[in-house]
Amino acid sequence: MEPFLVLGALTGGAWWIGKRLYQASRSANERRTLQRNQETAATQRLAQNRLQRQRQNRERQQRQIQLNKKYRELQVALLQIGQAPDFQRAASCAEAARDVPLASRQRQYRRFRPQLVRHFVKRLRAGTDTQTLLDSLTTLVEALGIASFEASYIQQEASRQGQHRTQRPTENFSATLERMQQEHTDRTAALNQASLDPETKQQLLEAQNQRLVESLMEMTLGNQGDTA
Repeated sequence: MEPFLVLGALTGGAWWIGKRLYQASRSANERRTLQRNQETAATQRLAQNRLQRQRQNRERQQRQIQLNKKYRELQVALLQIGQAPDFQRAASCAEAARDVPLASRQRQYRRFRPQLVRHFVKRLRAGTDTQTLLDSLTTLVEALGIASFEASYIQQEASRQGQHRTQRPTENFSATLERMQQEHTDRTAALNQASLDPETKQQLLEAQNQRLVESLMEMTLGNQGDTA
């Protein structure tokens, strides 16, 4: 009887050990499978992230290429402003370049403002309608990120320059001086209230002060010529 009991015990023990070994092996296989799946998922995420970064880099590069192209076209239009019958072509390029950084567009305005004044004077002498010029100039100025009233200031400055060459002043020296000082005060106040970046505002204020000085010098010389 005892041999059968011993044999039974051994058989049961072997079965239990086998079962435990099977469970341990199965658990290890499951852990390895889970680890492989996790590694595969991590690798896929890394690959997806890498592809996404590459796509974003390509999009940024393409966007920068487009911005550079628009910026160059705007510069060319401003450089060739003297060949145009008004300001419409430059205004169209500026409208198309509105996604160019604001500081860059405002920098172009500061750079080309003297040319805009000269072109306005030139087109007035050629007989172009003042309102037509002002409308297209206003569109250009606004698209460059500058307050629209600057277009009116350019128009006024151009009109004065044209008048100085075609007719004698009708008001006396004191009245002219008072008018110029009042215009300067009004423009300076408007610039101070405008929503412009500090650098642009400072540039425009300095330009306004310089225009006052030049106008005073021109008026003084003209008055001396009249009394000579």
